[in-house]
Amino acid sequence: MPSLSYPLQPQPDGYLSVVPAPNADELRRHYSEQYFQSPQTSSYQETYDALELRHKALKCSALLHAITQSRITKGEFLDIGAGEGFLMNEARQHRYKVTGIDFSAYGVEKFFPHLQSQLMSGDLYEVLDRLQVSGRRFAVCSAINVLEHVIAPDLFMLKVRNILEPGGLCAITVPNDFSKLHALLLDNKMIDREFWVAPPQHLHYFNCKNLPVFMASQGFELLDAFTDFPIDLFLLHSGSNYIADAKQGKAAHRARLLADLMIAEAGLSKYLALYRAMFAAELGRDITVLVRPINQ
Repeated sequence: MPSLSYPLQPQPDGYLSVVPAPNADELRRHYSEQYFQSPQTSSYQETYDALELRHKALKCSALLHAITQSRITKGEFLDIGAGEGFLMNEARQHRYKVTGIDFSAYGVEKFFPHLQSQLMSGDLYEVLDRLQVSGRRFAVCSAINVLEHVIAPDLFMLKVRNILEPGGLCAITVPNDFSKLHALLLDNKMIDREFWVAPPQHLHYFNCKNLPVFMASQGFELLDAFTDFPIDLFLLHSGSNYIADAKQGKAAHRARLLADLMIAEAGLSKYLALYRAMFAAELGRDITVLVRPINQ
């Protein structure tokens, strides 16, 4: 089990962290070998089928809709950890002036080559520091599945604060780990391990209860919070338990996409309302919060 090699330690705000954490050079080497370099050396996906692309578009549209509901509809948009560029592209279509940051340009070059000139490649902290020194400020910063990867979440949020313009907001998405559902699954022996513990990729483990506490401790007020489709519910049934039987993984993933797209047919406002309620119930695989610095 990963947790045997990388012990987890509770933090003051309730989330768990790998202790000791890898150093910056170790992480840089890991990501240079694993992420968005070539299909032979990473989890990078060469193509997506039509269903996957529809779902990616939905997730991006839902986030932009939530940001719009927070009354920020224009300005500079910074996507930290831009990956393949799907959110950058959606934000551009919403008429934001878009910039992305990622360790590698490989994914954006593959899927959205017209955005290459708007992508800054390199270490996230170093690029954020350059943006601050240059005086660049952003109306919106997004960090989708980034916070769980960085060495120091508090330092990351400080650097984000430093590049937000007055009244700007940040959208943060992380996995919902060590959740109530995970505890239920372990207690009833429906899973035999904490499968979500995955260092050195994931160094920190947040959930619906402790993520707002962490954000408040960093000087951010919570504007909105929602989750996404709770695929881990499939683990309650032996016939769809993709941890006990890995062959069920693809079918469970496809079921999630189909169900999520069906829910969205009601409209993005109702779609988000459902997942806001799920956040209150601590249910969902990923968590998204929209936060704004207090007394900026």
